[in-house]
Order: sequence, then C-alpha cells, then structure tokens
Amino acid sequence: MVVRSVGRKEMNDTPAALKAMQVEFDKLDKQRVWDKTTVREYDDVAAEAKRLRKKVHFGMIFGICGEKGSELPEGSPDRKFKGRYVFQGDQVRDEYRQAATFEELSSAPATLEASKAVGALGLVDGSECQTCDAEQAYVQAKLGGTETWVSLPKERQPADWAKYRRPVCQLKLALYGHPDSGGYWEAHCAKHLTSQGFKAVKNWPSVFYHPTYKLLLMVYVDDFKMAGPKKNLARGWEMIRSGITTDDPKPVGKCLGCDHKITCRKVNGKMVKEMEYNM
Repeated sequence: MVVRSVGRKEMNDTPAALKAMQVEFDKLDKQRVWDKTTVREYDDVAAEAKRLRKKVHFGMIFGICGEKGSELPEGSPDRKFKGRYVFQGDQVRDEYRQAATFEELSSAPATLEASKAVGALGLVDGSECQTCDAEQAYVQAKLGGTETWVSLPKERQPADWAKYRRPVCQLKLALYGHPDSGGYWEAHCAKHLTSQGFKAVKNWPSVFYHPTYKLLLMVYVDDFKMAGPKKNLARGWEMIRSGITTDDPKPVGKCLGCDHKITCRKVNGKMVKEMEYNM
C-alpha cells in the first residue's frame, strides 16, 4: 500500500533502483513515447513557431523512483523499486516562454460504488468477477492538442545530441504528468470498448455493459474489473485486449487497494456467496 519516495543519492547507490529506472525508460523509449528522430534545437523550434504563428508547447521529462510495498518485510516479492519517467506538467511554456494553456480534458474514473456493483454481479450463480491491468495505460493513447516538444534527462540523451545547446524532440504519446493525458487515455479506451460492442452506462463514468455477453465492466485508470457469465468472460477480455494491452486476466483479488475475498454462507437453507473487502 505504501510507496516510499527514493531520493537521488539512494537511487544512485542502489543497483535495483537504477535497474528499475533503466527498465522504465527503455520501455517508453521503445514505444516511441517521444520521437528522438525529430530532435532539434529549442531556439530553432521556437523561432519557427513564431514565424509561422503556430502554437507549440515546451516541457521536460524527468525520472522519479519509489519503493512499492515499503511497509512489507525485506525480501517480500511485493516490495520492489519502481521507476517512472513523467512529463513535468506544471512547468510548460509556449514559444514565447509564457505559461501554456491546455484543453483541460477531464477524466472521470469509475467510482468505488461501481467497483462494488461489478463485484456483486460476479456473485450471481454462474457468474465470476475478474480483473486485469492495462500496461503503461496512458502511453497507449496518442497525445493530441498543441504540438509538444520535450527535453530528455541529460543522462538519457543519445551521445550525438551533445552538438545541441538545448535539444528537444516531439512528445507523441500521452505521457503521465501531461495535464491532458488522462483525458486522451480515457477517450482512447472508451472508443475501443464501444467499437467492440460495449455500451457506456448512463450516469456512471467509465462503466460499460456488453448486452450480447451480459458483461459489466468498470475502468479505473489502468484497472479493469469485469463480471458476468463465467462462460463469456474470456470472450470479453479477448475483445478488450484486441486494442488495449493488458496483463493476463485473473480472478478478482486485490483491486483499487482492497483485497477481495469471496466467502459462502447458508441463507434460508441455500448457500450464497458474499464478497469481503479488506484494506
């Protein structure tokens, strides 16, 4: 439950932390979250934008390291270092070095009530509840809006960038930290789900129902939780994963910080299933 922030000195002195940072950067770099082939001098991009009267944004990418499950005993498999590279969304400037303005795309993750409703459906006879996580969710969506240029951390810049005074390249995908990234990911996710026959549930943000397969799905950022007839779940995940990269679906366990435990008890002579939520 507790992610402990790791300072730069500790990170540099801890091989596991450095490895976590390298793994994360390489993943984003391979996905071309930023396009290094577009590298240019900052001053040239700004001058061109002014000349063409075109709005552009400039920002920076920086790394942060944390230790997940830091309250757990040493050696626990759930206690590990996690690296992140994010967009510094509070320090974005335009071509005139003025504070940037954004589209203010709002995201609306599913509520806890929605999560419990999905869990309840999974308790119905013949039904089951399963979960999975989208892998690096935001960067599965393209970044729209104003053209955005970023500087990479000095230690992550290619050697041939040394010839530039202030190298920048284009940000192509909705990286964490960008003020509009959540909105672009949510729109990307909803577009794919509806293309597969899922219908948005009215007045319940990020909740979808598939009328053919009787599946109820809630999406909380990168957490997917779905319930319905057990025989239809595999087909439901197949449709979701045809356009969204996730880990393998599994019976509901930990989701949104809660451990889900299914128990049975006798009510009026009949065995019924109940779900407990433990923090």
